[in-house]
Amino acid sequence: MAKEPFAPITRRGFLGALAIGGVGVGLGGFGGTIVDVVSYRNRGRKALHPIYGNSDTPEWLRDVTTGELKPNPQWILRHTTDQQCHSNCGLRVKIDRKTGRVQRIIGNPYHPNTLIDYTSMSVPFIRTAAHPGTVCARGNAGIESAYDPYRVLSPLKRKGPRGSGKWQPISWEQLIREVVDGGKIFADTGDPASESFEVTGFGGLYAKRNELMNPAAPELGHRTNGFVLQCGRTVGARKEFVVRFGQAFGSVNVDDHVNVCELSHHVATDQVFPGKHMTQPDVTDAKFIIYWGTQPGDANFPMQTHGKYAAHARAKPDGLKYVVVDPHLSRGGVIGDRASWVAIKPSTDGALALGMIRWIIENRRYDAAYLSHPTRKAAEAAGELSHTDATHLIIVDEKHPKYGRFLTSEAAGLGGFKGDSAADRVVIDPAGRPARAGAADTARMEYAGEVNGIRVKTAFARIRESAEMHSLDEYSSICGVSKERMIELAREFTSYGRQAVSTMYRGVVKHPNGYYNGVAVLLLNLLVGNMNWTGGLTAGGGSWSYKKGLYDNVDVPEAKGVAYGVMITRQGVRYEDTSEYQALVKAGKNPYPAKRPWWPFSFAMYTEVLPSGLQKYPYGIDILMWNMATPFYSVPGQGNPEIIKMMKDPRNVPLIIASDIVVGDTSMYADYIVPDGSFLERWNVDGTLPTVLTKGTYMRWPVVELTHKTPDGRHMCLEAFLIDVAKRLDMPGFGDKAIRDKNGKWWPLNRKEDWYLKACANVALAAGHPDDEVPEVTAEEIEIMDLKPFHDRFKDSLPPEQWPKVLGFIARGGRFEPHSKAREGGKLTHRFGKTLHFYAEDVGITRNSMTGELYLGTTRWVTPATALGTPLDKLDPPEKWPLTIITFKGALQSHSRLVSNYTIREIMPDNGIEVSAEDAEHLGILDGDYVWVVTPEGRRRGRARVIQGIRPGVITFSVGYGHWGYGATQYSVGGKRIEGDRVRRMGILLNPIMRRDPDVWQMSLMDLTGGSIVFYDTRARLEKETQGV
Repeated sequence: MAKEPFAPITRRGFLGALAIGGVGVGLGGFGGTIVDVVSYRNRGRKALHPIYGNSDTPEWLRDVTTGELKPNPQWILRHTTDQQCHSNCGLRVKIDRKTGRVQRIIGNPYHPNTLIDYTSMSVPFIRTAAHPGTVCARGNAGIESAYDPYRVLSPLKRKGPRGSGKWQPISWEQLIREVVDGGKIFADTGDPASESFEVTGFGGLYAKRNELMNPAAPELGHRTNGFVLQCGRTVGARKEFVVRFGQAFGSVNVDDHVNVCELSHHVATDQVFPGKHMTQPDVTDAKFIIYWGTQPGDANFPMQTHGKYAAHARAKPDGLKYVVVDPHLSRGGVIGDRASWVAIKPSTDGALALGMIRWIIENRRYDAAYLSHPTRKAAEAAGELSHTDATHLIIVDEKHPKYGRFLTSEAAGLGGFKGDSAADRVVIDPAGRPARAGAADTARMEYAGEVNGIRVKTAFARIRESAEMHSLDEYSSICGVSKERMIELAREFTSYGRQAVSTMYRGVVKHPNGYYNGVAVLLLNLLVGNMNWTGGLTAGGGSWSYKKGLYDNVDVPEAKGVAYGVMITRQGVRYEDTSEYQALVKAGKNPYPAKRPWWPFSFAMYTEVLPSGLQKYPYGIDILMWNMATPFYSVPGQGNPEIIKMMKDPRNVPLIIASDIVVGDTSMYADYIVPDGSFLERWNVDGTLPTVLTKGTYMRWPVVELTHKTPDGRHMCLEAFLIDVAKRLDMPGFGDKAIRDKNGKWWPLNRKEDWYLKACANVALAAGHPDDEVPEVTAEEIEIMDLKPFHDRFKDSLPPEQWPKVLGFIARGGRFEPHSKAREGGKLTHRFGKTLHFYAEDVGITRNSMTGELYLGTTRWVTPATALGTPLDKLDPPEKWPLTIITFKGALQSHSRLVSNYTIREIMPDNGIEVSAEDAEHLGILDGDYVWVVTPEGRRRGRARVIQGIRPGVITFSVGYGHWGYGATQYSVGGKRIEGDRVRRMGILLNPIMRRDPDVWQMSLMDLTGGSIVFYDTRARLEKETQGV
């Protein structure tokens, strides 16, 4: 018998009144009169105390005789890690010892995100009472994510067609049996389209694990690639767990969400700083920072840490100055005389950066001595902390077979050389002679000529030529920033030595030209040589690995070779290497354009999963699973009627399973919903972000557990589902012989803790410095955190001798190097050592699968265009579409999962369409007026918010509003109607009407180089609503 799927949880009384009234407090900026709203003082139940309200007793009590703080025995205090955004800040969670309910969330003082001078691992927990860490409003409100009244706590199966809103609770055993065994599993749904449909479940597909997807294209892998797990914020060790399932099953198609977020930022960073996907300023010691497409404390990671660091740095007498380059100014992003705002045109960051680069080169404001060193060895000998390829020669003869590659010593006639490839490149020494880079202390940055009959240029000469393709006046016209301001920025940026940084986030890269914009912004750092210096650029402090050590949590030898081939998104593969391309060439046909783009430099191509599967290019989907994924809500242009209609047809995707905490905006179209835990109920282990200069690995664990239990007593969640599917199929890597330790002993994987606790052990017991060793847990900490029941439940997952440090790791919320280890005088302790690139060879020798043209190995100004090169201004002329839509992530409501957080939602229950005062005046729009946003793809209605902090010609909205799922609309479970909450429907979401690329079916505008989907280039117009509301 299935259990009741929803938790017996109710919202606060005053929030119920908010839903009845339709609005809440905090509507400043909307104007107009609000009627029929229950007065604030009359909402809900009367407080328990006239002064202290319903406040709990404190976590700590002061001993009146000694003055010492002691833990209040009423509460359990536990450390975990937030996931209300991607900052992964440490949390201290206060839990009622009697009821097990979370009562409060604050910051974990051991975690680097929460304090500048965070607490050392060696300090006992009891000594941290007076110095808790900080956490933002989203973290504080995380309680409501866990106790959402719309939580799904046991399995659901659709009752009716997909998307009909009718669900039936089912048992865990029925869920596993049906999805594994397949057959006519929808005969009981009453859906004519699927009741006689024969479904190939996991079992049927797994039986084909040695069959090729397409014998004519063996590179596509096995039939088991027809299982696709599309993940959202499934990262770190949790992603490693689901990848493990995919590899053992035989599918390469397990991946996360990055291209919907800011993939081109990662790709651009990786090409300039090889192997790194993010760099950050040393904010607290920097003198000057240019923030491109982001702002301190606003939608950068970690959000609160960036804001805290910037505030600290600005407070110094000779402290930080910074400039925000963004079409939109966030609240508090620029305050005081040490911060300024440059309101750039969307998509034109590259033009401004290249204009600065041109001026810096022409005025010789770059660090020539630094750039002259061709290798790390030479740079370090001169006292430098990094080196670049500025002096390295590139073959520029288009007829040469190695056009676009670096010139090697063998090609230059200097003799073959075996060793480091960068050292084997050729440079021009100070005397004007060709030389191996590894043999030169310095070399010329400017050279264009011939070596051994081959035309070559230095990487520096290539970037100079790119910058010189337009004048400063032309760059100014493109980006909308005056020539004088451009020069002022370039001059100031080059006035602080190594303590000036150019940093970016998604605002720069979510354009068709995003990759090239990003590279231009990053190259400014190379010109001043700021990498690894105090106050300069950092690649972060690194982390301890959870993957291997005492245990091998990654390899499944028995499954080796089963999962291989091209992913359904075609990422990481050159089109020219495919059977499809080669067959077209052999037949004498033009292979370009491909049916859909191939993405040789990209990963996590989330937005391409559904249209690729529906178009069956390169193959279709047999089983689709979603975890923390809501593509119909989050992907620009994807939540449109055509694609939703196709997804509702089981002939296109026979089986859809969602792992979700609610019936979401996308999971509402699934066949089954597997209950998952909220972030307070999940495991994860992963490294801290590069903003933190010290080494660190955080951990997340179930501080509470709310979902129903499986028959053998495990709480239902994604991992439990995958384990039980694997065990039913007798897949390797799961069951009683699954994980091998360093001594060769096999350990079981029958519950998620069997895997995650070994990940914790790999970190907790890894070798390190005495300052960062994990202390053994104390009896006092076991009592405060109530760890004994946890240990007793899972004690057989680890040997007894490992538990004291593993519990110490859990007690601290991770393992973190002391903040005193961040710097060594004027140098950062953890330094990036690879060659920094002005020129990306891999990019420069690869062809665009749509046009057949070579990508650019360096950067230049690239006009935003469609996949086949139609400029967006020509596609959607400004005369008809005078406005450009961009988005932003507000500090209070930036993700779909925050819709349940009423305590912060009431501050701004409706996002509105933000429009400049200048545009509003021209259009006759007043603050609070209802307007229609019209794009080439559709129209949406919302309230106008007239503001000063946005560039004229641009409109924006805060994401996270305007839901149709997630409790926003009515549905039924077991015949019982669940009413939707009007508050969750409030606001506007423009993603579904964002521009799709006319050159590729159901593909939004994309950056074909970096792989990002485009959020900031949909053209629109505003139409004031003439009828009353």
